[in-house]
Amino acid sequence: MKKFLIIVLLSSFTINSFADVLSEPLASVNLIRPEMITSLEVDQKIENFNKQLVASGRPQQSIKRSDMLDSLISSVLIAQAAEKSGLTVSDQDLNRVLQAQKQSAEGQLHQQITDAQFKQLIITQTGSTWEAYLSGIKEQLLQQSYITKTKKSLFDAIKVPGEDEIENKYNENIQHFFNPEYIRVSMIFIPNLNKDPVKGAEAKKTLEKAYLELKNGSINFDDAVLKYSKEESIKYRGGDIGYVGRDNRNLKLQLGEVFFNNMFKLPVNEISKVLVSNSGYHILKITERLDPKLLKLDDPIAPGSKLSVKDYIKDGLLQEKQQEVLAQALKEINTELRQQAEIIYF
Repeated sequence: MKKFLIIVLLSSFTINSFADVLSEPLASVNLIRPEMITSLEVDQKIENFNKQLVASGRPQQSIKRSDMLDSLISSVLIAQAAEKSGLTVSDQDLNRVLQAQKQSAEGQLHQQITDAQFKQLIITQTGSTWEAYLSGIKEQLLQQSYITKTKKSLFDAIKVPGEDEIENKYNENIQHFFNPEYIRVSMIFIPNLNKDPVKGAEAKKTLEKAYLELKNGSINFDDAVLKYSKEESIKYRGGDIGYVGRDNRNLKLQLGEVFFNNMFKLPVNEISKVLVSNSGYHILKITERLDPKLLKLDDPIAPGSKLSVKDYIKDGLLQEKQQEVLAQALKEINTELRQQAEIIYF
């Protein structure tokens, strides 16, 4: 699936440590109060940016110190301007953005994911901690709130993508709107991420006992999940982990290629024997199988998703327009704030 929706962090993460004392001051920015930008901050920002690129599978970039310094100056100016305006970011605003990003990730992965899976995906792709990511999102939201409020007329002029525009985008990229084979998986799972041989042997023994009970009919699958599974996120929904696409590289890497491929060979509604993956020990039940399919505009972007192909394209086109206007607004605001502020280069 072509990626229309892209998570972009505009803000920097400030480093506060003893090392700051040894860091060379590069600039002082003062709109409402003096704020120093050091060489350590600039270097750390460049390093973090390239870590995020590598984590998302993209090559590193050669970034000039002067360019990153200008970026940090702009960030400080907008943050101070937002503070001066009395703007804040509520938990509701933050959660709304996170849910939108999760929905976008589901569209790109062709499957529903849990909050825990989304959090791990963000950590893997950004190379930062979850707490640092949330802090960056809050700072970004604050800056975007100031920009959209200050340049409201520019954003009000953005037109919602029409039916013809959506259909043209679909036809131009129709080859990307293709769902692979899907299976819906339920499991009894005992994790063993550290591959401890003693714990592994205990987990295997426990699940072999569960398998015998399932085969002789003394327990049903849902009850066996409650009794034996050690994975709380799936324990109270019958072990259901949702739909898994044949092209899910993240899950294949997490579980192991052999285990992943064997999942797709299992017959529907039959109980597997005890299987071992990179994550632990499993008993699987495939509850549904869906053949590969070329998606139409009104189809869900992935099985179980509430987002249709049409909505996905519409959201992507709208975000493209918003990004263009955001770049224009940011350029205008940056020019205006630099005229008002005192900026000293060292």
